[in-house]
Amino acid sequence: MANEGSLFSVRRIYYRGKLNSCNYACSYCPFGKKSHPASTMQDKQAWNRFITAIEQWEGESLQLFIIPYGEALIHRYYREGIMRLAALPQVAGISCQTNLSFPADEWLDELQATPSLRGKIKVWASFHPEMTSVERFVRQLHILHNVGIQVCAGAVGNPSAKKLLADLRNALLPDIYLFINAMQGLKSPLSDEDIRFFTQLDNLFEYDLRNAPAQWEKCSGGRSACFIDWKGDIFACPRSKVKIGNFYQSQKLDTSLSCQRKVCDCYIAFSNLTNHPLHNIMGESAFWRIPDKPLITAIFFDVDGTLTDAQGKVPESYANVLRYMAQSVPLYLATSLSVEQARRKLGKTLFCLFKGGVFADGGLLLYDEQSRCLPVELLLDVNGESVKMTAHSYEGQVYKYSMLVYEKEQRENILSRLKAKPYQVFYKPPLITVVHKEAGKKKGVLHICKVLAFPLEQVLIVGNSQKDWEMMSAVTHSCAVMNSEPFLKDHARYTLNPDRLPAFFRFRK
Repeated sequence: MANEGSLFSVRRIYYRGKLNSCNYACSYCPFGKKSHPASTMQDKQAWNRFITAIEQWEGESLQLFIIPYGEALIHRYYREGIMRLAALPQVAGISCQTNLSFPADEWLDELQATPSLRGKIKVWASFHPEMTSVERFVRQLHILHNVGIQVCAGAVGNPSAKKLLADLRNALLPDIYLFINAMQGLKSPLSDEDIRFFTQLDNLFEYDLRNAPAQWEKCSGGRSACFIDWKGDIFACPRSKVKIGNFYQSQKLDTSLSCQRKVCDCYIAFSNLTNHPLHNIMGESAFWRIPDKPLITAIFFDVDGTLTDAQGKVPESYANVLRYMAQSVPLYLATSLSVEQARRKLGKTLFCLFKGGVFADGGLLLYDEQSRCLPVELLLDVNGESVKMTAHSYEGQVYKYSMLVYEKEQRENILSRLKAKPYQVFYKPPLITVVHKEAGKKKGVLHICKVLAFPLEQVLIVGNSQKDWEMMSAVTHSCAVMNSEPFLKDHARYTLNPDRLPAFFRFRK
């Protein structure tokens, strides 16, 4: 890395002042309801010193993150300082951890003179159910979100607060990421049901639950990222106790000193690992725990096991988010089901949200009031009580048919005859399914994208099985649902359920 060992190699800074007081009194927090006027004065002086140093920064642009021991934004000097820093050309963005108890409307009034700063200010908002209601917390967060301030929300995964956390997720707009931190100090480990519950709320919960082994050679801490305390002392990250420099005394960093930790046991620590899967999912904004949200102009969904659960039903949370997304981005299906089967599975109301798609593994394409059918001929002389045939047609052309053949000898005879046809045959005794040889989900998706001018780098495909990988591999954004086959989870760029997609992608320019 250029300038390694120099302060000017740093691109991301975590800052924590001397503040160690909070207006909340959470039972699990050592800083609740403490008030130290003297340390507040010292904190303000240290904060101003840090701001002045950033104003004089001669390196490349910086991302800044304020991570106080306590609540900073109830103090006007922090809000004013964040605005000063956000106004600097050398600051690409700045975030602060907060409980959202500060006057959000008042801060927006303070920002009114320079509305362009809103695009550079971020907020990491922590929900504390002992101290505030879901309604008040969400109202405060939506006030900031609705004026263009990027936000994320989070809470501790306390099993006793599961209902409140579910209420929080349901009350938040779908495009706001809600993270769940694994609770420390539990008398007994989380149950499998607790883990499933928290993973459903936050599809990335497993990373916080298991943490990550420290890997100094793979850590950006002390190189392109660092933690600075109120004295200016520099550490690789907030969990490290090894001082590697001082922000106000020298431009040198001693990167030969490893952090000495064996485990990266908090989000900020393991997000500094350059090989962590978070970076594929969150992008550059993993620093702030806010997904980058690449632009998506079309989404293709598999149906069975992707949009439907183990009972073959679409979960209500999925249905709600499909309605939400359909207002902003065209949705398509990419399924082995026929049109009739897909409509029956999804229900007429949900099916109507989709603009068409790839049906019968590509045997039929529907899009923009157009169609493309690859017809197949029925084996008309196959009959008898041991065969039940179902044909699927569009405008008089059969594009898929299935045969339930109960006698083994008859199945073998039919399969032998089909080999001479230009068809694809899917065989799972006693079922034989037939589509055209040229049919394929990938071919169908690529055809629709080409005709409708969807750039492949702006297309998202969501599936659940290894068979889906061929079409998913054709686009930049491939997503496996949480219950996908291991192969697909290993290969897809994202592992997210449909109801969490709006928090990770944007659908309007």
